[in-house]
Amino acid sequence: MLKDVGVLPDSIRFYREPDTFTAANLCHAPHAGIYHCDRQYVVQRDEPLHACQIIIVDAGELGCEYLGQHKTVPSGAILLLDCRTPHRYYAVTDDLRMRWFHMVGGGSEAYTQLILQSQGFVLPIAHSAAIETCCERVLTVIRRKVDEPHMLSVALNDLLAHLAIMANASPKSELEQAIQSSAAYMDTHFADKTTSVEQLAHRAAMSTCYYLRKFKEYRAVTPHQYLLNVRLRAAKEQLTTTSRSVEEIAEACGFCSTSHLVSAFRKGTGLTPLQFRIKWR
Repeated sequence: MLKDVGVLPDSIRFYREPDTFTAANLCHAPHAGIYHCDRQYVVQRDEPLHACQIIIVDAGELGCEYLGQHKTVPSGAILLLDCRTPHRYYAVTDDLRMRWFHMVGGGSEAYTQLILQSQGFVLPIAHSAAIETCCERVLTVIRRKVDEPHMLSVALNDLLAHLAIMANASPKSELEQAIQSSAAYMDTHFADKTTSVEQLAHRAAMSTCYYLRKFKEYRAVTPHQYLLNVRLRAAKEQLTTTSRSVEEIAEACGFCSTSHLVSAFRKGTGLTPLQFRIKWR
């Protein structure tokens, strides 16, 4: 029986000590539980815990204070936390039922930040059979007496991937749609050497300064860097799939000169275009 305040006697908790390989390389879940709680249940973390956490609320409601916000997590939703940031969560109802697990390693922190930034920390999943299946797979593997770190890592990564896809598919604001449209334009018009930041801003119906700021906010790079990356990807594809000369590829991919392509290649890959072709063909 668990003795935590507010955790009722039919609750169970699991602890798994990772082996050396798992701790160094895989996403794993050192702690997990299936809890039935009353209103006395509360968790407050003021010191960083180097793990992320998923809580699936199956019945009742959970309150959460996190990232300067106060939200209620209803039945059929997930609470996602990066536990390095202080937070507090607690039972709002007397019949709270939830499944939870911590995640460590294997890109779990990066995935968590990606989802938090695009979707927030309360994720509605009531109508997602795929995500519920992933959650159940994770808990099923954790509950087995025989450790299966590789299967657990696959299940955790599958769940995080589904949550990231769900976040990416969420409705976008008009501003985000405009930035996405601008990026898509560069994806298909990279060969046009006349493309400029001013033209891209005009197409997006924004001032140049505002466009630059918002593009970097949503894409993490400037428009110039994005376009250069698109041109480099196109050049790499042609170097490895065609017999075109470097001069022809530079022209076809929108570089202002062959030397510009060579310089960009050296900076991005440490190789010349011909060295890249030899290495990857």
